Amino acid sequence: MKQRSRVACCVVVVATLFVAPAEAQDAFPARPIQVIVPATAGGPVDSAMRMMEPSLSGALGGPLVILNRPGASGTVGMHALSSSEPNGYTIGAGVNSIFTVTRVSETAVPFTLDNFTLLGNCATDVSVLAVAPDAPWKTLEDLIDFVRDRPGKLSYASAGVGTVSALSMRALMHQFRLDVTDVPFAGGAQLTVAILGKHVDMGMVPYSTGSAMLRENKLRALVTTAPNRLPSLPETPTLVEKGIAAQGLNLVMGIYAPSGLPGDVNKILAEAVRKAATDPSVIAQMASIGLLATYEEPATARSRLDHEYKSVVALTSQLGLSR
Repeated sequence: MKQRSRVACCVVVVATLFVAPAEAQDAFPARPIQVIVPATAGGPVDSAMRMMEPSLSGALGGPLVILNRPGASGTVGMHALSSSEPNGYTIGAGVNSIFTVTRVSETAVPFTLDNFTLLGNCATDVSVLAVAPDAPWKTLEDLIDFVRDRPGKLSYASAGVGTVSALSMRALMHQFRLDVTDVPFAGGAQLTVAILGKHVDMGMVPYSTGSAMLRENKLRALVTTAPNRLPSLPETPTLVEKGIAAQGLNLVMGIYAPSGLPGDVNKILAEAVRKAATDPSVIAQMASIGLLATYEEPATARSRLDHEYKSVVALTSQLGLSR
């Protein structure tokens, strides 16, 4: 009997030795997580993600590897994300516009929101209609009067079809019956440089890109897409004040994963996103470049997207831009 007991004990010990490593391997995350950023380096989405990375990595207890995959208004990177294995080891920093403005404006978006798991919204970047500081227009009304006297003579910079900057300008032109030529650029940084170099007369500049130049009077703000006046630009009106609905006209950055994520992994990632997006140090860093920290939990973030999509559909229909 004693010998049998010793054998049984050995079996239990050996079994425990084999089970323990397997359980440890199942802990998430057990290896680095890849973060796809569907935008160029240095832009608002990339900057926000890199500001969140240390806090998000700390909350997850493992490293993150950021990979920029720009192209086609963000569809290249987001398509790569949607096609990834839903195991939690590939996530991405997406923006609302790809599921609203881009989806309405373009026919070749190879995915829908149902192809993703939304882990939470993190930050908002509003746009500013900006001109050179020595431009002859000090207010939006000055610009409107000037353009009406010179139809087709002025140009504006945008980030191209399917972007909030282009749609914001189209809404503005429609509201005031203005004729201005669209000159598309690859992103917010490039269109800002075009305004500074006077290659174009104006443009919808991401506030995160232009905030420092606005403070230093290298750019002049005429109107913003913010829902309320920005504390840093108290004299600058909003599109809402001018009678233009601004829902869906601001970039809202969120963290996404492929659909089909296991429930326990989903919970871990969503909680880590919440911690990072509400980290005071992250909020301060975002504010330093003009990004508004606007965390929303997954269900609220999804509801926002559904509402914004309907608003953008209505706006593009009004503008005659529906596919």
